[in-house]
Amino acid sequence: MKPDLNPEFVRHVWLDLTPQRLIATPLILAMVFVISTQLEGLVGEMPSVAMMIFIGMTGLWGAKLAGDSLNNELTQGTWDSQRLSGMGAWQMTVGKLGGGPVFAWYGGALCLLVFAATSDWNLESLRKLLTAVSAAVALHAGALLAALVGWRKQPRTTATPRSRGASILLLLVFAPQMFMLIGGRENAGEVIWYGWHIAFSDFVLLCAVLAMFWATLGLYRVMREELSFRDPPNAWIAFLLFLCGFTGGFFHGRVAGYAIPELSPLLAHLAFCVLLMLLATYALLFGERKDWVKLRRLADLARGGRFREAWEITPKWLASLALSGAAVGILALACVATLPPMSAIAKLCTAAGFFAFLVRDGALVLGLNFVRDQSRADAAAAVYLMVLYALLPGLLNVVGLHFVAAVFWPTLIHEQPVWLVLVLAQAAVALDFAIRRWRRLPA
Repeated sequence: MKPDLNPEFVRHVWLDLTPQRLIATPLILAMVFVISTQLEGLVGEMPSVAMMIFIGMTGLWGAKLAGDSLNNELTQGTWDSQRLSGMGAWQMTVGKLGGGPVFAWYGGALCLLVFAATSDWNLESLRKLLTAVSAAVALHAGALLAALVGWRKQPRTTATPRSRGASILLLLVFAPQMFMLIGGRENAGEVIWYGWHIAFSDFVLLCAVLAMFWATLGLYRVMREELSFRDPPNAWIAFLLFLCGFTGGFFHGRVAGYAIPELSPLLAHLAFCVLLMLLATYALLFGERKDWVKLRRLADLARGGRFREAWEITPKWLASLALSGAAVGILALACVATLPPMSAIAKLCTAAGFFAFLVRDGALVLGLNFVRDQSRADAAAAVYLMVLYALLPGLLNVVGLHFVAAVFWPTLIHEQPVWLVLVLAQAAVALDFAIRRWRRLPA
């Protein structure tokens, strides 16, 4: 879809690129560049100044503009009318991605022209330019995605502090990394990935392009959901599997340097994949809405043998939970096949303990959400989890029952595998709580 044919993009162009901005922006940037030539010893050379302004203006401020444009539509009630328009999901994605930060891209394009004109044009300059553009698009897509996910978590009658806060948090996390990676030294060493020695600048470019791809794909899939398309969690599963494969490059092909010496690269990689799946499941348990009406529909379809339709409405947290169980099973098989019996049992119990804690916590979160008013359910679940993971173990330590702490800290099961029985009992109690709350819901 060409930008000039996208009505959403055209609307933002007419609203944001006013004649005053079109004239004032290049004049202000020109003054900044002229001043920087006199302060070259303090602020760096002209290409570095142009790139830093691009990162700040287009990458960071542009991400804020993208998130704010969607947040304003959500709060002002115009988002529902756009959903009823004739635009498709991809057209909406492109329009939001390029339209909200269009003014930031206008100023950034001027900065890139200065960067290209003043650089000793070589492969390193091209890498920096492509990295900066890819990272900026990834941040814009991430800000829009955070706004939509935050909006879907709260009642439609309220403002959007969660969605706006999610966009701000995204910028605070990634802003320092952008300045360091894109504006860093040209010869910053190399990265060993699957045994390949890759230049650091090339690896940063690869990460930026991959981040742009996955963030844009995630935004497109959420747009499809907002337009009431049925989308199975295939893209989310593919993303998690990609992360497992990508991060495996840091474990395989290295000579040494693991934090747990007794683990082989394969076991260390599988353990990291288990941790990754667990974190993804926890994030989605609190990030997605636990719509029990949709879950009832899912259960009815599964009981009726309509598995394809059931898969289309399967929530991502449930898919992540299944992947976590599969990862734990693969790690258990690898431990049994490669480790001595006692060491394999200890690590098998540890992995099973982590998964049992995930089931316990997930059942607790779901049970608290199986009510008509879900506005405070996640906050209550967070408080209960803090009690289970921090306050209760701390109380046991204070009264001298240190050995019982393994019941509430999964990392200690490695030293006391027998406590896995009590962890499984906790999971069973939590599942019983969730099932009881589920049965009380209206039919």
